[in-house]
Amino acid sequence: MTTINQVWIQRFSIGSLLLILTSGLLSCGNLPMSQLNLGFNVASISDIQQKPQVDGEVYLRGKVENRAPFVGNAAYQLQDGTGKIWVLTKQALPQIGDEVLLKGEVRYKSITLKELAGKDLGEVYVEEMEQLKRTSAADRAK
Repeated sequence: MTTINQVWIQRFSIGSLLLILTSGLLSCGNLPMSQLNLGFNVASISDIQQKPQVDGEVYLRGKVENRAPFVGNAAYQLQDGTGKIWVLTKQALPQIGDEVLLKGEVRYKSITLKELAGKDLGEVYVEEMEQLKRTSAADRAK
């Protein structure tokens, strides 16, 4: 036997869920890429830096903040709302301000100095496997 409170809670929960789903579906058409996961489990940069799973596959999304061309490959710094990380790529470098969704592997480069008693000053970075989507800053401004 159900009480009136249980029935009210069930109706409220179902109604709330329907409202959330409906408003989400209706507003998706105008959302920028930065608010869509596009079906991927997108990691936050801070999570990768705090708990790096070296050689682990990740999906990242963010805005290009800096670029560094090298011979044979290049790197760009990606920023999301939680931090910044360098992405090593063999593809054409995105422009500063572009939004990128990528699939990559987490890497760690150890840097130790004798002067600092062998302290590791290494850094976590991502090696780009595939650029899934890129939106230029100019396209986002339209």
